[in-house]
Amino acid sequence: MEFKQFLQIHQYQLAGIPENLWEPLFQKLGQDLFDAGEYLELHYGDPLNKYSLHVKKEGGLKKHGDIFLVDHAWTTKPETSRAQLLDNPQLVERLTSMMDISVDAEEEEVVDETAGAGGDEEVVSKNPDLEVDQAMVELVASQGGVTEHRAKVALQNEKGDILAALMSLTLHPDHDAEGLKNLENAIGSQVKRDKEAKAEEKKKQDTVNKIMSEMWKFSQTYEYAVVDPTGQTKKESAWYIMDEVGSSMAHSDSPNCVCAPFIYVGRGTVSYSIIFPIEDIPKGGALTRDFVPADIKDPMTRKAYLQIYNDEQDAAELIAVYESDKLEDNEVKPFDQPFTKTLARTPGQHKASDRKLRLYTTTEWVATNCKLPNVELVDSEDQADLLWFSQDFKEFDKLTKGQKINQFENESCVTFKQNLAALVKSAYGTVPWSSTTYNLTTELAPFVGHYLWNQEHNHRNLWICKPWNLARGLQITIQEDLAPLVRLRDTGPKIAQEYIQTPVLYEGRKFDLRYIVLLKATHKVEGDPSQGYEFQVMVYKMFWIRLANHTFELADFDNYEKHFTVMNYGNYNLTQLLYTQFIENFEKEHADKKKWSEIQADINEAIKSIFAAAVCKPRPEGLGAASDKAKPYEAFSIYGIDVMLKDDCQPVVVEVNFSPDCTRACKYDPDFLNNILTVVEPRAGSLDKALGAFNVL
Repeated sequence: MEFKQFLQIHQYQLAGIPENLWEPLFQKLGQDLFDAGEYLELHYGDPLNKYSLHVKKEGGLKKHGDIFLVDHAWTTKPETSRAQLLDNPQLVERLTSMMDISVDAEEEEVVDETAGAGGDEEVVSKNPDLEVDQAMVELVASQGGVTEHRAKVALQNEKGDILAALMSLTLHPDHDAEGLKNLENAIGSQVKRDKEAKAEEKKKQDTVNKIMSEMWKFSQTYEYAVVDPTGQTKKESAWYIMDEVGSSMAHSDSPNCVCAPFIYVGRGTVSYSIIFPIEDIPKGGALTRDFVPADIKDPMTRKAYLQIYNDEQDAAELIAVYESDKLEDNEVKPFDQPFTKTLARTPGQHKASDRKLRLYTTTEWVATNCKLPNVELVDSEDQADLLWFSQDFKEFDKLTKGQKINQFENESCVTFKQNLAALVKSAYGTVPWSSTTYNLTTELAPFVGHYLWNQEHNHRNLWICKPWNLARGLQITIQEDLAPLVRLRDTGPKIAQEYIQTPVLYEGRKFDLRYIVLLKATHKVEGDPSQGYEFQVMVYKMFWIRLANHTFELADFDNYEKHFTVMNYGNYNLTQLLYTQFIENFEKEHADKKKWSEIQADINEAIKSIFAAAVCKPRPEGLGAASDKAKPYEAFSIYGIDVMLKDDCQPVVVEVNFSPDCTRACKYDPDFLNNILTVVEPRAGSLDKALGAFNVL
């Protein structure tokens, strides 16, 4: 590659690098030259109690005087990092050294289970509920040709004596004594090997867990573009850990170096990091960089970010920020505009029309399931009475008189997770039907303060981290440690939401409920927009149940099938369960809890509260007109609202989804779309029949 071509291809990355360093960088990249060792050296314990990087060159380093390549020791994604570590012992060994992780973990003493039969090491208790080692159970079951249950009973009856248990299951009393002794020795050796293997596996898992916890203090990230199977380009994030040189740089609020990723497109595409000094650094001086992302300017937010690097001196200050934030929430007055004054309880009367309703749609499930004889699909927006888009619609001012659109301006006030949380907080403060939620872009300081407050008061920290505006369970993780929660904000806007630790379960499994909610705005006086609008909000009575595949427990948080319920977009088993059957089974399983009718009323009230706030607050906080001069239009929208239940059956609205895919709903109820269209525009069908499918709030 010629230098001119290099400049053209990498011009955007080079913009942040002094021009005099472009050619040295080009030369080093072309030769894959890592020459930092000629200028720099690692120290340990001087001045930090860890590795640090220092200048060894006589005369030191000059500002913008040189540039160094840094290799990446590991590139990963959070969802695959554990599997990569378990499969790569060499990588684990390298990272353990780089992170200064102690692997002298407590090892279980390997006990010869056949030595001193009947001793304290086998017999913990002399009652029938004696606990026995699972490895012993498996061995007796295998050698005796019986089930694990029978093997366990035999071991309990024989007080943990493996040989006696086997004899009771398989051997005649006058069996050859020499054979019994050989069998005893063989089993003893096998048990010892199993114990050693378990101890080794535990040590391996513990080491990986430590790396998974520490990696966020060392990892950096960059974005890259990929093309999905549909041909669409999307951005993904890679996390990487620099080699021993780059990972040894210390933090400073006044750094003397810049360290940044550089993606070199030469012989293929290779990711490096580059380091260059922005101050003169004398011989022996430590190289430093600013660990805090450039977009964080607020001093308190910087302190919150640096908490993950064990900067505990600001903990009290951050806790005070949280406590002040909490106090403000508690002082929010109840929403003072009654919902029933804003939302009419029944749709208004409409004049009959002999003409078919003309529908234009870009939504596949709508086009496929539109079967009403009074509805005609048209190919042009201009011809349509009703427009139904699956993509965002922006041109509200171009709607013609009488046209209805399936979107509201600024409905991101409820469909973006951070906006929904802010809307609820501003209207109601803290409410039981909404989990505590923090926008990690704007509320990092109170979030970290809340985390530290939980620690101080021995409350378990368990948070679910989500992107602002992705559905289908994408990029969602559950975290206990503070570091990943803080660092995940670096890959795009995220929220952190308190994880529901005690959900009510269905046959031992976690579940959530998907409701379809219709919001409709019509003229208070038909045909006269000057008289204003009234809103109707309705919940479709049929809902669907999304079940996790594995039994729930507060462990294994990277086990998707245990903690997540969206199974219809991956290679997972999907449990199909009709809502009527669910209600019947739920009331049987939880006979000691509320009746479903009471739970449903609470769910409806929570949904009602969300839209009461949305329609009463002006844009950008809500759906209301930003000014009296805003052009009026008639609109409706359907939302997919996900609800979970706590163990006391308190509903929690998890999120509100834009333009939900209702293919599944149409399979469960062939009239699903017909009912929605008829309520939106009564000439489409029988209004009385359609209204029967909804709870009108």
